[in-house]
Amino acid sequence: MRNSIKAALAATAGAGLLLGGAGSLAYWNDATEVQPDTTLTSGTLDLGAPTCASWKLDDGSDFTPASDTIVPGDSLTRTCQFQISATGDHLTAQLSANAPSMPDSALEDELAFTAVYEIDTDATDDGTGETTVDPDAGAVAFSDADDGSYLRVELTVDFPFGASVDNDSNGAVTAQLDAITVTATQTNTEHP
Repeated sequence: MRNSIKAALAATAGAGLLLGGAGSLAYWNDATEVQPDTTLTSGTLDLGAPTCASWKLDDGSDFTPASDTIVPGDSLTRTCQFQISATGDHLTAQLSANAPSMPDSALEDELAFTAVYEIDTDATDDGTGETTVDPDAGAVAFSDADDGSYLRVELTVDFPFGASVDNDSNGAVTAQLDAITVTATQTNTEHP
């Protein structure tokens, strides 16, 4: 028993010597500020206000809502153009457009909606500098390299011909198309 007491006293005395007799350990510490020397500015993603042509029937003639009617087999098309503001390194975007709704109309279930997208380096639809984009294929629509370019969207509403439709419930029906929203959504393809 005496040996264990002596060993405990020796360990306590050794620990006291290690602590410097004052119950604390000394260590060095230093801190230095790093100046960022930079200003951060966020980029932009904006389609701007659209310029839209009138609705056209599939034969190219203007569609006048007050006097024209559609029947199964008809298509209505409208082209809208937006100027792209896309600034920021690694900015990429995908496009989408919502189908217009026609609240309380029997035609809502009969009509089909599609949108076709094209990026153009200038405002003219002349076949030069234009690239068609297929968002359904997962393709990136545009990037910061397209800043200042133009997005042309062709919106189509089809009244498909095919299945027999009851004229009593779908004939002489009026439907007001709600707004169609074209959306550019940032993607993260550059940063996995």
